[in-house]
Amino acid sequence: MTIAGWGIGPRRSATSILILAAMLLAAALPAAALGHALLQSSDPAAGATLGSAPSMVRLTFGETPDVRLSSIKVLDSSGTDQVSGPIQALADPPHSIGAPIRPVGDGVYTVTWRTVSAVDGHIAAGSFAFGVGVAPPTGPPDQGGGPAASASGSPPNIAARWVLYLGLTALIGAAFAAVAVARRPAPDLLVMAAIGWVLAAAGTIGVVAIQWLETGAPIEQLPGTSLGISALARILALAAVGAALAGLATVARLRGRLGWWLVGLAAAVGLAVDVVTGHAAAGSRPVAQVAAQWAHSLAAAWWMGGLAALVLLLRSTPADGRLEAARRYSFWAGVALAVVIVTGTIRAIDEIGTLDALFSTDFGRVVLGKSVILLGLASLGAFNRFINLRSAARVLGGVRRVGGAELILAVAVFGFSAWLVNLTPPTSAGTNPPPVAQPIVATGHDFGTSIRARLVGTPGAAGLNTFDLALADYDSGQPVDASAVTLRFLLKSQSGVAPSSLDLQPAGAGRFAASGANLSIDGIWQLTATIATGAAAVDVPLLVATRVPAQPVQELVTPGLPTIHEVQLGAVGKAQVYLDPGGPGQNELHVTFFDPAGAELQTQTTTIALFPASGDAVLPPPRMLEPGHFVATIDAVAGDLTVDVLSPLPAPANGQIHLHVTIEVSP
Repeated sequence: MTIAGWGIGPRRSATSILILAAMLLAAALPAAALGHALLQSSDPAAGATLGSAPSMVRLTFGETPDVRLSSIKVLDSSGTDQVSGPIQALADPPHSIGAPIRPVGDGVYTVTWRTVSAVDGHIAAGSFAFGVGVAPPTGPPDQGGGPAASASGSPPNIAARWVLYLGLTALIGAAFAAVAVARRPAPDLLVMAAIGWVLAAAGTIGVVAIQWLETGAPIEQLPGTSLGISALARILALAAVGAALAGLATVARLRGRLGWWLVGLAAAVGLAVDVVTGHAAAGSRPVAQVAAQWAHSLAAAWWMGGLAALVLLLRSTPADGRLEAARRYSFWAGVALAVVIVTGTIRAIDEIGTLDALFSTDFGRVVLGKSVILLGLASLGAFNRFINLRSAARVLGGVRRVGGAELILAVAVFGFSAWLVNLTPPTSAGTNPPPVAQPIVATGHDFGTSIRARLVGTPGAAGLNTFDLALADYDSGQPVDASAVTLRFLLKSQSGVAPSSLDLQPAGAGRFAASGANLSIDGIWQLTATIATGAAAVDVPLLVATRVPAQPVQELVTPGLPTIHEVQLGAVGKAQVYLDPGGPGQNELHVTFFDPAGAELQTQTTTIALFPASGDAVLPPPRMLEPGHFVATIDAVAGDLTVDVLSPLPAPANGQIHLHVTIEVSP
């Protein structure tokens, strides 16, 4: 009984098929597709390296998180939480929360978060890392939830939604049939509505209880939260339906269409509460999307619930009135179908977004599964409309048999709808921010050991960079307020490039920043920060090497010999780097370049920069043992040693080799 008023003939078959296909795609949307408060961006950004510690961590989500039910932790390498105060709701940007943190030192910090959406009560969780003075491990933030996160929906949650939808559909369907289809009192419909109320009550209790259990919050904390407000609205709507049903059953003036109107309106309000606490209220144009979702859900309820009511009505309807009652339902089912198609298309654009998402996401694949069931529903409805409703003699048996099969499929459809409610729609899914470019970090101090400086250059490659310089007192570590700060840039790996300078501007306590293209060439640069404090000025030397794309490195280990790091350099060939003997203390650092054929590349000069994990960066003077083979005497310390080597290509080729490798110096 799902297709009303369609005649199928030679001229209209193609149109009917197109309309049916549109119906299946649109109607496959859930009754109330909800999302999650997933991370969209953060400050500090995931993977960022900062020159100085932030005072607050700010997180921005796709939906507004409930501050009272959400948590943020900032963990150092020992697992100690550095958050120093309660979470705050932030107005800019929207859907943001923040947590103040204590003054922290250099190191990698892991931000773990857990949110409860203020819109739909769903839980999400994730983590990411940032560094202060050191680069954190690379990789996108984790958007997955912990065991309590309802990213895909727990079976109890899905079951509770399923029962709730069946109950509301039974209530709305019974009221619709009593007002628009029946022409005489129908006690069976009152029984159907009463069963629907019991199902709706069970589903409401299940949804509220499961949401509370998933938050893990004390029950006394819930009344002032979004979850508590949502639960109260659901309970009041359920009570209103119960009162309307009681009035219909006991008050003489309400034992008719007026009473059924009240039941239907109260059930529609209950459905609206479910929609308003759903994902439609969280996106763009919330008023229009909520209206479309509510109309979509209401039309589906009177279509499928009305079919169940019709099957009951036909049993008690006299034979001469059955065909007319079935046709009245068929007309309104056609209206419902049109509403489902239009509003479902609106919601499809908003929720699924692209055809690719329909096939590549869990949400889309569940929609496709639901569409298959709806295809069966539509086929059975067409059979009822065009076969069984042509003859009064076939109405009772034929419609009831086919309608019964439709109802079984309808129950399955609502099960898929409950599943979809607990999946994140593709257009509202959290996106992993693009990897943050790993900046260059340089540290140093002046000759008189009065000021420590840390420079962070982002993105760190040759070209335009943003420079952030943090100044601190050498002994106390307190920020240093300077009256002027200038950076001078001198390229050490290539001659003939004139030095340049850049004035930095105040950017906070002890911080100065500016953007410039002073690192104009890929290479090793000697920087000098001139810091004016009152009438005096000091110079802090800093050494940096511009970033290069990742180079594949293979370790060649031979017992009793130094470990050789073989670095692939693309079309240029490769290089081998090793420390001899390889432990802390005095070492010989060897660098040898090879062409693609394996012969030594005849490079004549080179520049080497060393960046130890602790201590100052240095430029050791290299010695050429033979063309393409260079050695430098260094004092190595335990830990990672980053080596950058710049060497011009031998004539007649133009350009240079930039080798970047990290060697572990083990005691």
